[in-house]
Amino acid sequence: MKMKDEFAEAVESIRKKKTTHDRDRIYEIIGFSLLVVGALIALIAYIIAGSQNSGNLAIDNLEHNEHTILSIFGLALSIVGGFIYLRYSIGRFLRFWLLRQIYESQPNE
Repeated sequence: MKMKDEFAEAVESIRKKKTTHDRDRIYEIIGFSLLVVGALIALIAYIIAGSQNSGNLAIDNLEHNEHTILSIFGLALSIVGGFIYLRYSIGRFLRFWLLRQIYESQPNE
């Protein structure tokens, strides 16, 4: 029974740490925002590049290159945002999982 009490106290101490939880939550929101904004930038640049046709091939290629670069930037931003979101959203779960593993691996007294 003592091990369960220690585990409950450790979980409560992790939950009471507001500074790391608030910071993790802020980074999680920033990561999700980057993911969405990057996807929107890439989609808008793709749509604009596909809808422009002036008849002059040299000008069209130049405009397509600008929008292609912008859509690649949007995709890169979206990937970075996804990694940031994934890291901070899973971080708290993994802390509790690791704590549980540590307490389960201790010998019963």
